Amino acid sequence: MSESKPPTSEVSTGSAGAQLRARVIALSAREPSPTRAQSCLRQRIVLVIVMLVPLLIFIAWGGIRIAPRPERLVLQTALGSAVLAAGLSIVGIGRGQSMLGRPRSWLFAQVLLTPALLFVWRVLVSARYPQMMIEWVDRPGFRCFSLSLILAVVPLLGVLWLRRGSDPLHPPLTGAASGAAVGAGVWVLVDLWCPVSYLPHLLLGHVLPLLLLIALSALLGTRILSVAKRGAPLVGR
Repeated sequence: MSESKPPTSEVSTGSAGAQLRARVIALSAREPSPTRAQSCLRQRIVLVIVMLVPLLIFIAWGGIRIAPRPERLVLQTALGSAVLAAGLSIVGIGRGQSMLGRPRSWLFAQVLLTPALLFVWRVLVSARYPQMMIEWVDRPGFRCFSLSLILAVVPLLGVLWLRRGSDPLHPPLTGAASGAAVGAGVWVLVDLWCPVSYLPHLLLGHVLPLLLLIALSALLGTRILSVAKRGAPLVGR
């Protein structure tokens, strides 16, 4: 009686898993890991830089601008956005307990929810205050658009550099999640700077640059975060 052969799909899946394990092992053998002290020092230096540069740019652009908003409105929008940004960043930048990073579903949800939650929070809070949703003819949103992208450049490159060559599964999605996390942090600063809550202004000056940042981060993730980009040989190729 002939032995039954395993389905082709199971063979291909097992082969792909074996290639992935071999790739990670080959990369680890080729590039010795830095010590914990070296890694911590490097991460601290990069984090200080990526936080200091946008803060200095933010101050140069005028810093916190409250009027004509009530102080209570500024406090509510900023604190709410900061809490959302912190929670979303834990998913987007952190790797969790697995060396392979966050699950795909987590990253996908974080990418989708980041612009939606920040936008809805700003609108809901601003709508509770009279005259805060009116149009500013001289402020269509281009200055906020430019400020958002300028503030995001250094933090994004720093985050991607720290995680370079570390994702063997879905580097584009991990890159997009990192971009969404950085964009959420930038949103908080722009929220403190911008007094306009007119819906078209928010979409152009706040939401659109966040979406562009996510798209750009996905492209950079493919090139920077992929394990294959670090030169590990592909077994069986």
